[in-house]
Amino acid sequence: MNNNNKVLVIGLGQIGYSNAEYMTMKGLKVDGYDISDKAVQRAIDDQVIRKKATNFAGYDYYIICISTHQPSDMFQPYLDGLFEIARQLSYEGKQGALVGIDSTITRGTSEKVLEMLRHKMHVVHVPHRYYGPEKHDHGVNQTRVIGGCEPCCIDKARQFYGDMLDIPLHPVESVEVAELCKIVENSYRFMEIAFAEELRMFCDRSGIEFPELRGAINTKWNIKVLEARDGIGGHCLPKDSQMFLNLSKNLLETSIIDAAKKVDEEYRAHITCAVALQQKEQQTKNKPHLTTAKPTTIPIVQE
Repeated sequence: MNNNNKVLVIGLGQIGYSNAEYMTMKGLKVDGYDISDKAVQRAIDDQVIRKKATNFAGYDYYIICISTHQPSDMFQPYLDGLFEIARQLSYEGKQGALVGIDSTITRGTSEKVLEMLRHKMHVVHVPHRYYGPEKHDHGVNQTRVIGGCEPCCIDKARQFYGDMLDIPLHPVESVEVAELCKIVENSYRFMEIAFAEELRMFCDRSGIEFPELRGAINTKWNIKVLEARDGIGGHCLPKDSQMFLNLSKNLLETSIIDAAKKVDEEYRAHITCAVALQQKEQQTKNKPHLTTAKPTTIPIVQE
């Protein structure tokens, strides 16, 4: 490994932080960039990065890990931030460097980034897969799908992600397949959770114990009904499924993902009502019972 290679991780949220941590552990010189000074300082204090980058000049590898949802609404995709980074890289980025997009993106985004960079850098999409509670088995170094805009992009990425970082790679012929991979994975997961939510609402309204029914169903070897919790949240599932839904609207008359989103909305309202009812019942239970006092008998004094 060339220890003089310099890496810039752009975006130091969960994915960027974990990438930087892994790359630093591998002996690379890693700097970071984030619009949040707090995120940068955390990474510096934890010795995950060396320092904050003041500009994008002089790096051999640029790993983009920024959020791709609306700042005010995680359910809505938002790529303006990524394109702003591409514009800055087009002026400051190093000729021939690798731009790895780990952020979830929609179809056609990688090619647009390559065009914005005027083809002076290699562009690949390596959709992140990361599960913090089990990062030893499902962390940065799990099998990753990789797609490149050109064959030379894939070659450059294999050297970095494969040879230098020891990440198992699953190359695909088209970068569009890589772009679709993550949003389809999370759309499928969204659908699975939404079905569990639908089943729980059915049980609640039918007087059936959902945990008992779920446990009975899951005794079949190829069935696994998920838990129904507090609605589908997080940074990925709502936004990624919306990306897929936006792509499918012009191609399909109906979408099971659209139905799943409506189920999740209904489920959120359902559990909100259930919680309110429980609180009301608890308040009634804890309220002191009022007793009717016996009328006081006033003795009549005769003169």
